[in-house]
Amino acid sequence: MNNLGIVDTKKIIATINDSYGLNLADYSLTTLRRRFSHLMGFFSISLVDDFVQQISRNNIGYQELLDELMIDSTELFRDPSLWRELREKYFPEIGKTVGSKIWLPGITSGDELFSLMVSLKETELIDKIRVVASCPSNRRVVKIKEGGAYDLKKMEIGEANYTRLSGKFEFSKYYELKGNKAFLDNSLVKNVEFDNFNISQVMPNKNYRMIIFRNIMIQYNLPLYEKVIRRLVDSLTIGGYLVLGNKETLDHSEVGKKMQLVNETEKIYRKRID
Repeated sequence: MNNLGIVDTKKIIATINDSYGLNLADYSLTTLRRRFSHLMGFFSISLVDDFVQQISRNNIGYQELLDELMIDSTELFRDPSLWRELREKYFPEIGKTVGSKIWLPGITSGDELFSLMVSLKETELIDKIRVVASCPSNRRVVKIKEGGAYDLKKMEIGEANYTRLSGKFEFSKYYELKGNKAFLDNSLVKNVEFDNFNISQVMPNKNYRMIIFRNIMIQYNLPLYEKVIRRLVDSLTIGGYLVLGNKETLDHSEVGKKMQLVNETEKIYRKRID
């Protein structure tokens, strides 16, 4: 099903919007073609019209569709040098202010969240900095709260990344094996505030000291990119930090002028005071 055309892709977009109120029109068509092809294979549907009909009749549950539509685009401690920089420089700075909050919008798995919580624990800030994690899929939130259920190969990658960032302990301290799966210590996320907020559709709350939003905007077209960047910047306190993926940038955003690039290698921006 990798030969979905633009017309078919737009037909599916319209049907999902009509049936579930989920507007995907501003996402990259290339990304959506891949995801819709995956969905049709997952539900064993070969014809676009049949797929559209199943959605229209609500024969495909919204949470199940949403769960399979989302992309797992990261890994535990992806880009170890970033997590080392955050742990050694930025988290201690943020932790000096009582009530500081870090927000992870649009998480699709527990990778970024557990990487953050381990880093906060190792800087003794896990009880001092509030963490908010937004994930539109209830099913994925449940999975994260249970420790993630990682396959062993992916856990090996995470362990290698943790070693590269010079973690303080043996990584095995943070997970246990159950059969052929590894479960991270879910006590790390016991105080995390989870919500189903979708930044592409709803205005967020404000006054976060840091927002970590990596490797997500590459799925957007230019209008959605600009809208989301504006919402992210508006959600930061003055002097707050925005962390993007190392291949992402604010260069094409007008509102990005409110931000100062303070670490080019790790793509860390700071909201200007002036």
